[in-house]
Amino acid sequence: MESAKTALAVHELFDHLLTAEDESDVAHYVRAIVSALGAESYVFVSMNPAESPASRSSHRFLIGCRPEWCQLYNANKWFMTDPFLDYSMNNTEPVCGSQIEASTPGQKDMLVSAHENGFRSGFVVPVHTSDKERIGVLYLGSEKSEAEGERIFTANRMYFRSLAMELLDWSINAAKNEVLLSHSITTKDVRIVTLLKNGFTAEDIAKEMDVSVQTVYGIYKKIKDKVGVSHISEVVKFAEVNGLLV
Repeated sequence: MESAKTALAVHELFDHLLTAEDESDVAHYVRAIVSALGAESYVFVSMNPAESPASRSSHRFLIGCRPEWCQLYNANKWFMTDPFLDYSMNNTEPVCGSQIEASTPGQKDMLVSAHENGFRSGFVVPVHTSDKERIGVLYLGSEKSEAEGERIFTANRMYFRSLAMELLDWSINAAKNEVLLSHSITTKDVRIVTLLKNGFTAEDIAKEMDVSVQTVYGIYKKIKDKVGVSHISEVVKFAEVNGLLV
């Protein structure tokens, strides 16, 4: 009976999460979901796997853990050698934290600090897009013993995996909307760049949009100015990296 009530409550929270309007709402419902499923701390990060770890310009975070842990993580640059991120780059199977080995002194220090800051037991949930242009990692923690915490995480892995997938979708859309807004890129701009990516020439695009070729070149110039590049091929690359293509 208790498990049925928990499942119902989690389903209702997922419904709220799917209609959340902003990041604070998303964070609120994620916190409620992971708490209902036996976790006490979480960090979700999404990134472009082709980006160097030191850059982190494409990284997006949703944080539900002690601020001290985040400060230590950044101060020690553990993002450069994080074994959980390494695992998640090439795997999609959720795994208990104890199953991922630390192979360097820095990684061992990271795990000790994690255990002291809300991740005594942990669970790592990687999630990838179909083209692997962006991946996500949901890292869950509990103050429960490793054995007890990991038993609970494993029992609820289906929910945690669903949550990670929803968060990756949210992250992709949020990042895309930020880029569109910050560069004043329109729906028409995206359509044209997508046609370029698909091999359309300026003449093809002019015919597709029922405008002159000169008009298409004028649009090219405006898009290049918005992005701040000198060649239209660079716009296509920018759109690919930022997930703007349709």
